[in-house]
Amino acid sequence: MTDKEMNKLADIIVDKLLTTYIREQATWYTTSSMDDIYNTFKQKPRKKTKKADTESELLGQLAKLMTQLNYHQEKEEYEECAEIKKEIDIINDKIDKL
Repeated sequence: MTDKEMNKLADIIVDKLLTTYIREQATWYTTSSMDDIYNTFKQKPRKKTKKADTESELLGQLAKLMTQLNYHQEKEEYEECAEIKKEIDIINDKIDKL
């Protein structure tokens, strides 16, 4: 197969792929309204419990502290790292007790 033939074949393949993609994409927008899309992905409100809220809050605090710890480690601020590590240990203990 020559280069000219390979290029022609590649053009045919790309043309078919794009045609198929455009045809499918057109059906995405015509078959659904924004309300349909929103209702599909809308979640039912979950029941809130004290334990779940507390756990999620603690995990959020833990993530924040871990980010701060990494930042201070990169800056080689080890005294600050020690303080943050103490706070992380306290939160881990609280999470373990849940």
